[in-house]
Amino acid sequence: MSSTVDVVVIGAGSAGLAAGRALGASGLTSVVLEADARVGGRAHTEIMPDGAPFDLGCHWMHSASLNPFVDTADALGVRYERREGYGRSGFFRQGAWVEDIEVAAAFRAMSERQKSVADAWTQGLDQSVFDTVDRDGPWTEVLDFYDTLNTSSDVDQISIGDLVSYNDTEENWPVVDGYGALVSQWGAAVSVSLNTAATCVQWQGPGVVVETAKGQIQAKCAVIAVSTGVLASGDIRFVPELPTEKQEAIWALPLGNYNRIRLEIDRAVFPDDVTERVVVEREGHPLIQISLGAYGFNCAIGIVAGRHADWLERAGTDASREAVIDALCHVFGNDIRSKVKSDRQSAWRGNPFVRGAYSTAMPGQFHQRGVLAKPLADRLFFCGEATSTDHFCTCHGARMTGERAIREVQSILGHPA
Repeated sequence: MSSTVDVVVIGAGSAGLAAGRALGASGLTSVVLEADARVGGRAHTEIMPDGAPFDLGCHWMHSASLNPFVDTADALGVRYERREGYGRSGFFRQGAWVEDIEVAAAFRAMSERQKSVADAWTQGLDQSVFDTVDRDGPWTEVLDFYDTLNTSSDVDQISIGDLVSYNDTEENWPVVDGYGALVSQWGAAVSVSLNTAATCVQWQGPGVVVETAKGQIQAKCAVIAVSTGVLASGDIRFVPELPTEKQEAIWALPLGNYNRIRLEIDRAVFPDDVTERVVVEREGHPLIQISLGAYGFNCAIGIVAGRHADWLERAGTDASREAVIDALCHVFGNDIRSKVKSDRQSAWRGNPFVRGAYSTAMPGQFHQRGVLAKPLADRLFFCGEATSTDHFCTCHGARMTGERAIREVQSILGHPA
């Protein structure tokens, strides 16, 4: 596939596909490379044996009024639900359902926590969530769990800058037909060379040379649209090496982990009045959230994040399956176990094309998102959710950065939009 183009894009997740689409409309010649056998990156939908779509990665169109994928879904006829927040959740703590009055206390604790974080940030403190919030409240562990779900990392690993800087409109709309399916359909217009891993990027200039097992590509510049997990792994060699500040930014924005564990189970086995989601808290066990029979599908989906997700992933698929079943049995009784049929689960840490879930700015390192986003020598342009300063950890944030990267490319190459 040796060729000469204006721009080579490395990675065909949301950011890379956005870059490819923008290049297609720009008049610049380009090629998009993807090491995996599919496009979408962390947006991936599979159709289960019962015909239901299952998102192994992103599933919610966050900040919907600002999210360009909403219009895309409308144009493509992909179904989603409009709602505020995440819908109704129930809490099962130490063997009993939590009453509404206690849930109200939890929301008050959440508001106080958010104020503590915002006050610390205003004072110029870039520190961990763990070091900022109340550690003794009755809801601390649950609120820690929510922060871990939102960032894919545990609270001692999260800069409070991530919590205060994310542009959250509290409009979180789930894609019923699958966010991965939406991204795949949207990206179908982009010609992507699959199973084509970039192994080396020579950028000593002029231009760049990208090496792959299928040949070399010469280009005026390269758009780097892979995760910080891949960049940190060394799978792509840069010649010369990336400057120290860029390497430090990569290491300061590691990927956490977040896995979804789907059990096939008849939704009729759950009480009619049960909440859509249940957070299960048991002595001696990490918290787990379970979505019950979403959109009428026969399933229960357990969600784990942070170190717990890493532990379960290393322990294997049986351990992950049992963690969700045990939590269900704790809430609904042991008869549930015999109702479970097949299972399917994500394992993002072990995915060699991603190596984790989403990026987290380490304490003291929030500024590194901006550093990572800066172009190098007018030849290397970086995009992906980790390079966003206000829509990180999201599919739409990745898309926005891919489009931004091509605007930067067009400016440098004198090829205005």
